[in-house]
Amino acid sequence: MRGKNEAVRVASCNERGAAWLIAMVLASLLAACTGSATPQPLRFGPAPWQSGEQHTLAITNADGQPAGMLTYLLTAGTDENGAAEWVLERSVDSLGLQESITVKMSDAGFRPKSAYLERSDREGSERVDAQYNSGQVDMELTTRRNVTTVQRVSVPSDARDMVTMPMILRGLPLASGYATQLNLFLPIAAQLERVTVRVTGEEEITVPAGTFTTYAVDVESGDAVSKLWFAQAAPHQLIKYQDGRNKAVFELSDYRAEE
Repeated sequence: MRGKNEAVRVASCNERGAAWLIAMVLASLLAACTGSATPQPLRFGPAPWQSGEQHTLAITNADGQPAGMLTYLLTAGTDENGAAEWVLERSVDSLGLQESITVKMSDAGFRPKSAYLERSDREGSERVDAQYNSGQVDMELTTRRNVTTVQRVSVPSDARDMVTMPMILRGLPLASGYATQLNLFLPIAAQLERVTVRVTGEEEITVPAGTFTTYAVDVESGDAVSKLWFAQAAPHQLIKYQDGRNKAVFELSDYRAEE
């Protein structure tokens, strides 16, 4: 009886082991099919762009109508302590709205140091001056009625400025199956988001600037998924961007890099 019971126990253990192995294989196959790779630790490489690089993108609104232009300009600089930094300038001219944002960020890791926004339309203009420092952001906000208020917000020390996201993702080791997470902060709304960045595939994309072989990337936040396409070849230009919230689409119409 003892030998028989032991044989039953061994058989039962083997069955459970086989079932566990099958479950693990199925889970792995499902993850591969859905693209749900486990996020890797966030690590940026060196900037793939050169000083003076400029993207110009045509804007199409949610109704499929032309809605203006967006421009990114990246230039190298140094801060007051002589440390190397990047200055990103983003300009939008869209349906009566003019907006310019300047973000200064570190050369390594693209951590924001400051952000300054000016926005104007038919109702007036507003400004936001944000200073990043040791896990907090000090903001001075001036409304269209010229009322100025100040606000201090605590953020994770690894937060990046949300405006820089479409550019700094180019510094990640994008590849099929790659995923990571990062914190993004938007000063004008005092909004912090934890997002997941996921490469969902490789696609050939045609935009006004030409045809490019790209990595398709999803940026998943709590209530929206934005989609971006980056050229696989260096310097990994932003080819197309679909905003997950307002559904606007941005397509590269011109790219310039100083030699």
